[in-house]
Amino acid sequence: MKKIIALCLCICMALACLTSCNNNTQPKDTTTQKPIGKPEKTYTVDGNILVSCIGQADENGVFVIPDNITMIAESAFAGDSDLREVVIGADVKVIGSGAFQYCTSLETVTIGEGVETIGSHAFTNCSSLKNITLPSTVKVLNEYAFYACESLESISLDHIRQIKESAFYGCTSLESVAFSSELEELGSWAFSQCGALESVSFDGVTKLEELSDYLFTGCAMLRSMEIPQGVRRIGVFTFYDCSRLSSVTIPDSVESIDFGALTYTRWYQDNSDDYLIVGDGVLIKCTAHPSVLDLSGKGIKMIGGSAFYNAVAHDEASVYGYKYADILDRIVIPDTVREIGKSAFAGCIALKNITLSKELRRIDNGAFNLLVSSTMASAKVNLEDCTKLEYIGAYAFQGCNGIENLVLPASVKHVGEYAFDATKAQTNFIDTASKATEEKDRYWIVGDILLSAYVADGQTAVHIPEGVKIIAGSALCGWDSAYAPEDSKGLSASGVSKFNITNKVTELYLPEGVESIGNMAFFRMACVETIGLPSTLKTIGTNAFCFCTKLSEVTGGEGLQEISDYAFSYCASITNFQIPENVSAIGANVFAGCSSLKTVHLPQSFDTPSASLFDESCTSLTQIFVNASVRPRIYFLIGPIQQAINVDYYK
Repeated sequence: MKKIIALCLCICMALACLTSCNNNTQPKDTTTQKPIGKPEKTYTVDGNILVSCIGQADENGVFVIPDNITMIAESAFAGDSDLREVVIGADVKVIGSGAFQYCTSLETVTIGEGVETIGSHAFTNCSSLKNITLPSTVKVLNEYAFYACESLESISLDHIRQIKESAFYGCTSLESVAFSSELEELGSWAFSQCGALESVSFDGVTKLEELSDYLFTGCAMLRSMEIPQGVRRIGVFTFYDCSRLSSVTIPDSVESIDFGALTYTRWYQDNSDDYLIVGDGVLIKCTAHPSVLDLSGKGIKMIGGSAFYNAVAHDEASVYGYKYADILDRIVIPDTVREIGKSAFAGCIALKNITLSKELRRIDNGAFNLLVSSTMASAKVNLEDCTKLEYIGAYAFQGCNGIENLVLPASVKHVGEYAFDATKAQTNFIDTASKATEEKDRYWIVGDILLSAYVADGQTAVHIPEGVKIIAGSALCGWDSAYAPEDSKGLSASGVSKFNITNKVTELYLPEGVESIGNMAFFRMACVETIGLPSTLKTIGTNAFCFCTKLSEVTGGEGLQEISDYAFSYCASITNFQIPENVSAIGANVFAGCSSLKTVHLPQSFDTPSASLFDESCTSLTQIFVNASVRPRIYFLIGPIQQAINVDYYK
């Protein structure tokens, strides 16, 4: 369950006197802290922007926004417990980020036609708000817009095209929603924990392609669901614990159903078909005994997340997963299958032979993770013939000790962390590398993918070899991110623990030609102080440099396009960070735990934050530079920062 993002910022904007600027000289808008409790009475206007308006309601708790106001600024009314009703006229175009958050007595909001933007966290924790009508001019509901509005009973979504992350999370009185036929996006957690939600209508919806992760998690009163034609993916735990959901219609457009999407729904639990195949050939449940198990000839294109999951081995309820997982010793994936979902066969420790589809494109996280209670299975698998395979997820084959000589097809572009941990192939590499006399022989490279490295005693520098294009997940991950080492010399028997990397390596060299750094690739490489990124680098994976605690400078990376979640989190020595201009995708909490970070320059063209970059431990942050278009979502971008900062917008 997501924790509430505690926001107590007040961004007092001064947009006058904007001048042309570069990365070092920017027009400044000062953000100052404002208490959420009983704030002092304030009323401040800057041009046409209502900057602050606390304690200005009349004796009935009503406030009418003046006609000349075009924007209600960030936190303008935040924490005003006397405000009961607000009337917002047509002159207002933008309701700023967090504008009415924590107005706990606010019951009625009238929004006139003409308002175009409702910012992130705009009405967060307005616990008395019961009803609100949105004008047709509003097309997007930003993140956390009505988060924890626990009294909200109804809302019109007739014209809304995009509903972002957690927009209605925890609206426990909301009983029904009807989406616009123009709906294009439903963000993760958008209606999660709406315990009274009984009716959801997608009538006329044709443009929606995904039901996101955790979308309706915990909606205990939801009884039926007709998923609209056009939806291609159902995410992780989308309907998890919708305990009364007994009727589900899944259209043939659905190509992928992720882990636990329908777990603990009555519809899933009561279905006893030998093979529950839905959508466009997605197998999401199997009850057939292994002695008669045959997946061929059924048109299966995807084996859904958790389809053969060993719930008992993972200490979960037996009604969830494959009841014969303990004895499944052989599986043949027919050539019709293109994707194997998250944890599809996780915990099937009796597996000895796995025959994969030659048409596979994706093997997701933990698909064949057989390492349960330190037990390694003897499962054998050959990937060489999967010539269309592009993605191998984290822990995908962990514990498949029958994998002895690993050959990957040239088509593979991503290998997740610990994908081949605790396999015979990994053990063979360690045995050979531990005896090598030259550094170049201590790297496990398959094709152009670096899977792992052995750091010898006394070795303080790591030079990634020329010719490597992909650095796999956890390739040089520090020891204390996984298992405790058996001793202080190099690797433990499992090959996961890399004591020397954490405590000895002070220099890291990345050659030109590297295009991708995988998840946790350099996790807890704690003694490296500077890193130069090659110009060929395009992606940095999740947690890639997490806990590199002495890292103070990152240079280069002119061709970088994507920085994933937590990439530089807990790099406690970084003080300033300039994200390269070509980066267009930045994940969540990239700088979480960066306690010394003072200044961050985001690319001038970056205008679509997908998550908060910071957390409450970023206590030194004083300044960020960002595109002005991000302003209505600035609270979402900044997250739970509590100190005063300067938000400087590029003109």
